Amino acid sequence: MSAKLNIINTFENSTKKPIVFLVLIGLAGLLLRLVYFPYDVPLFGDGTGYFWYAIDMGILNQLPPGHSVINNGWPSFLSIIFQLMDSNNFIDYHNMQRFVGVVFSVATIFPVYFLCSRYFKKSYSLLGATLFIFEPKLIQNSFLGTPESMYVFLTVLLLFLFLSNNFKKIYLAFGIVALLALVRYEGLLMIIPISAVFFIRFRKQKKDLIKYIICISIFILILAPVSYFQIETMGEDAFSHILAGPEYYQNQLWSEKVNQPGIEVLEPGGLMKINSSALADFLYLGSINLIKFVGWAQIPSFIIFVPLGIIFIFQKLDYKKSTIIFTIVVMLIPAFYAYSRDIPEIKYLYVLYPIFCVLACFTFKKFLEISEKKNLIFYLIIVGIVLSSAIFVEWKSLDNEHYQESFKILTQISDRNITINSDFGKYGGEFTYFHWTRLHNVDEFPILKKDIPKLKIKDAFSQSRFLQAVAENENIEELSGWEDKKGINNLDEYFELLKKQKVTHLLLDKENNVRLIDDELRIHLRDIFENEQNYPFLIKEYDSKENGFNYHVKLFKIDYIYYEQLKDEKNLKLEVNEFLRTS
Repeated sequence: MSAKLNIINTFENSTKKPIVFLVLIGLAGLLLRLVYFPYDVPLFGDGTGYFWYAIDMGILNQLPPGHSVINNGWPSFLSIIFQLMDSNNFIDYHNMQRFVGVVFSVATIFPVYFLCSRYFKKSYSLLGATLFIFEPKLIQNSFLGTPESMYVFLTVLLLFLFLSNNFKKIYLAFGIVALLALVRYEGLLMIIPISAVFFIRFRKQKKDLIKYIICISIFILILAPVSYFQIETMGEDAFSHILAGPEYYQNQLWSEKVNQPGIEVLEPGGLMKINSSALADFLYLGSINLIKFVGWAQIPSFIIFVPLGIIFIFQKLDYKKSTIIFTIVVMLIPAFYAYSRDIPEIKYLYVLYPIFCVLACFTFKKFLEISEKKNLIFYLIIVGIVLSSAIFVEWKSLDNEHYQESFKILTQISDRNITINSDFGKYGGEFTYFHWTRLHNVDEFPILKKDIPKLKIKDAFSQSRFLQAVAENENIEELSGWEDKKGINNLDEYFELLKKQKVTHLLLDKENNVRLIDDELRIHLRDIFENEQNYPFLIKEYDSKENGFNYHVKLFKIDYIYYEQLKDEKNLKLEVNEFLRTS
C-alpha cells in the first residue's frame, strides 16, 4: 500500500484532516446524545440537589445555606448558566442542566485526543477520541444533570497540561486540580500522582524542583477561599469528607464495646484488637465489587483493547506512562471505598474512562503496525465502536415517554388532600416526581427552594423520611407508623400497616416493580389492579387510561370500615365451615 493511501500517513502528514475528523465524530457523538436526550423529563436522584443549589445560588448571588450538597463546583457553574436564561418553566432549567452535561461530555473529545497525542500518532489518538465520544455509559450519564461530565473533562485537561514541557501549562494543571476538587471532593487525590510524577520527572533538575512550591501555592490559593466560604455557610468544607473514609473504617473496625465478636481489650483502658471479621468483610466486598464494576466498565467498547493495553503500558516505562499508572491506582481508592460499603454505582470509575482510551491506543498501535491493511483495520475499529455504542445506548435508553407521563399523572392527583401509599412504579423514581408537582402552578420561576409551595397530597411514612427526621433532630415520636414491608406477604397485614400510617388512598400501577416489598405482596397488589371488582372496599377515584395516558395508574379510596366488615364475614364463614367439617 502506498504511503499516499495509508490512513496513518494521511493523518500524520496533515494538520487540518485530523481536526476535521475530530469535529465530525464529535458532531456524530452530539447527534447520538440528542436523539436519546430526555426532553421535558424532570430530574431525579442527585441531580435534584444540584439543581436547587444552583437556583438558590443564582438568586442569592452567594453560596446558599441549608443545602446538603458538598461538591458545589458543578452547581456553581450551573447557576451562571441559569442566570442567563429567561423562562418561568422549571422544566426548561432541567433541560438546560442536562444539556450542559452533554456539552461537557462532547467537548471532552478534544482534551482526550490531545492527551492521547502525548503518547501516540494522530491516527491512534483519533481512535482513542472516537472510543471516548461513543462510550455508552458516559452518554447515559451526561443526561443525569450530575457533575461527572465536568469532572471527567477537567481530569483529562489537567493530565494533558501536566505532560507538557511548558511550565506555564504545568502551573495551570495544578490550578485545575483545585477546580477538580471543587467538582468532586475525591478529585483532591489527583494532587498525589501529579506531585509524585513531578519529582520523578524533574529529579535531576534542582531549579525545576523549586518550581513545585509555585505549583502547590497556586493549588492552595484557589482552594483555600472556597473552603473558607463553605465552612462559613455549611459548617464544613468538602475536603473534610476525604477524612470521612478513614474515620468510617476506624469506627467500624474498632469499638469500645468489649463483648463484640472479634474484639479483645489488650489491657484495662488500653487499645483493642481490630475486628478481623469486619476487616475481612470490607476487603472482600471492596475487592469483589471493584473487579465486577471495572469489568462492567469495559463493556462494550473497551473489552478487547484495554486488557491488552495494560500489558503494553509496562513496556519501557517513562514518566508519561508512570502518570497513567499512578493516576489509575490513586483514583481507584475512592471507588474501592464506595464498593467496600456496598454502594453499587459505576460513576466512581468514570474518571478513568479517558485513561482507558489511552490504554486502548496501545492496542490500536499494535494492531495497525502488524497489519498490512491499515485502512481496513482503522475503519473496522471505527464502525465497531459506533455500532456497539448505538446498540448499548438503545438497550439501556431511558423510557422518556413513561417519565413524562408519570409527571403529568402525578400532577393531576397532587392537589388532593389525601395520604397515599408509596408502593408503585415501573422503573423506580416515579414517586419522587411529587416533589416537582409543587412547581406546576407557580407563576414565577426561579424561586428559592424554601419558598416552594407545600404539597397537599401526603405519602405513607417511609424509612427515608425517618432518617431525615433523625438527621434534622425532629420529634420522632410524632412520626410513628413506619415498618419494614419486606416481612409483609399478605393483604391483611398490608392494610393494617396502611391504616396505622393513616393512609387514605391506594395508588397502584400495573407493573409495581418497586423495591423493598415482598414478591408475594407484589402479586396481591397486581391482582387488585387487574381485578378491582373483587375488592369492593376500594373505591376507584382516578384512572390514567381514562385521561388518555399509556402509563396505567389507578387511585383507590380505602374504606377501612367496609374492609373490616368483609374480613369479619370472611372469618365467620371460615369458622362455620370449620365447625361443620368437624361435626
